[in-house]
Amino acid sequence: MRHISPLDLRRSLGAILDAASAGERFLIERDHRPLAMLVSVEDGHRLDESVGELRKRRLAALDELAELAERMQRIRPPDGDTPDAVELIRQERSRDDPDGCPEYPDEQHG
Repeated sequence: MRHISPLDLRRSLGAILDAASAGERFLIERDHRPLAMLVSVEDGHRLDESVGELRKRRLAALDELAELAERMQRIRPPDGDTPDAVELIRQERSRDDPDGCPEYPDEQHG
């Protein structure tokens, strides 16, 4: 988010509007106190979004993620030797454990 003064806004209105319409956000300040925000139309609509619309948009995003996961399973099916993401995270955390990896005592770490 860019912080600008009203004078900056007057001097560069066209460029600032172009940047805002592209998704950049501006905080307009006078004497380092916020006066207003300038955001894109899409961001402004999201601010006015009802709870039902927000829930609908989030559920649609989750559905898209589920479809992506299914496509990835078809493209690259898991094999028995490759650990899943949860197991990789556990291994990474235990590797950094100063107590010597209590979760994986039978593995060698070094």
